[in-house]
Amino acid sequence: MTTIPTYETIRAIAQRLVHERYPTAVAAIIGGSFATGRQTPTSDIDLLLLFDHVDCAWRDTIVAEGRTVELFAHDVATFTYFCKEIDAPGGTVPLAMMVAEGENIVAAGDAYAQLHALAHAFVTAGPPVLDAENLQRRRYAITTALEDLVDSTHPGEALAVACQLYEALADLHLRAAGQWSGGGKHLFRRLQAVDPAIAGQLDGALRLAAGDLPAGQRAFGQVAAAVLAPVGGPLLDGFTLPAPAHWRA
Repeated sequence: MTTIPTYETIRAIAQRLVHERYPTAVAAIIGGSFATGRQTPTSDIDLLLLFDHVDCAWRDTIVAEGRTVELFAHDVATFTYFCKEIDAPGGTVPLAMMVAEGENIVAAGDAYAQLHALAHAFVTAGPPVLDAENLQRRRYAITTALEDLVDSTHPGEALAVACQLYEALADLHLRAAGQWSGGGKHLFRRLQAVDPAIAGQLDGALRLAAGDLPAGQRAFGQVAAAVLAPVGGPLLDGFTLPAPAHWRA
């Protein structure tokens, strides 16, 4: 695949797939890159299927007309459970984002209206607030990782630590701001949408760490200071983490 397919082409493939294989679906939402206009020549189709009832939620990866399709099948109850109990505690709601950003390609009814309202409510509510212990763990982890990076003279080791720091700093900045986070490319997209300045600093620091280690070490020190300052700053001395009393053989 060398050309980027149009959304209309992808929409037609998805409609034929749903009509032929999942005719009882009461909603079918195209999400992901095609829904947000970020598709590439090899982008897959993210498709959330809603049914009146499923015995259990499921996901599947198939190929339709030469295009990889990632299927996520739910009813309203399983969708609610996944968003509330599985995704939200970790600071992400990918299913809710799919519904909020995507397009339903089958005739809309009450079930889709309920699903869309739920997704919008999850996205609008934002993630759970980070408690004091969680913040302390994150501050300590970032502080120790930054020390490892600054002390490192091995390019490979330094880059591994820099990647770890990028993710920890980006996720903390989003969560401390009451914003949903993400994973992989979605972490960058979320950060870019919420705070382009910090996104640019982190991106620049990681690139420097790969090509000019001393400059990368300084850049990570600067962005880490900016991210940590609003949540209490670096943390080493005084950090304690008692294990549960029942953790013994």
